[in-house]
Amino acid sequence: MCVCVYLTACWSERSEPMFVGVTHAVLAPDYEHNPTQLNYGLAVTDVDGDGDLEIFVAGYNGPNLVLKYERSRRRLVNIAVDERSSPFYALRDRHGNAIAAVACDIDGDGREEIYVHNTNNAFSGRTTYPDKLFKWRDGRYEDLLSDEVNQHRDVAHRVAGRSLACVDRKGVVV
Repeated sequence: MCVCVYLTACWSERSEPMFVGVTHAVLAPDYEHNPTQLNYGLAVTDVDGDGDLEIFVAGYNGPNLVLKYERSRRRLVNIAVDERSSPFYALRDRHGNAIAAVACDIDGDGREEIYVHNTNNAFSGRTTYPDKLFKWRDGRYEDLLSDEVNQHRDVAHRVAGRSLACVDRKGVVV
């Protein structure tokens, strides 16, 4: 009994935490790379085509982020910067209120597209802002659902939801 009490006392006096926050060490504390905003879903894919995986983060009340690990700086940096000349600018989709993201090769060209589900504060029923389907085309990302042919067909999803999944990474989005 004495041994149990002693061990319990030693354990409860432990001063160091079990986990340590390392965000500041790998993510710059500034608006461009780590803005103060709500972020929900994410997708991991090779966004820039260099063979390394990036993290696409769905920004709910701010821009979407694309975090790339820069080995030389040992930090994550956002490559979807607020510059229209950037090939990743469209991925920001500042007005989207994204809640989920998924990456899969929908068209079979060998490069994954990024589907983003937007809610715009709609918890059920129709949303006021459509989902986005980003494809690498002509040296930059573009939203296929905003193409004129797709707008006339009303193919963009406009119903509130919470989750996305690409079961086989080969284009079956559910």
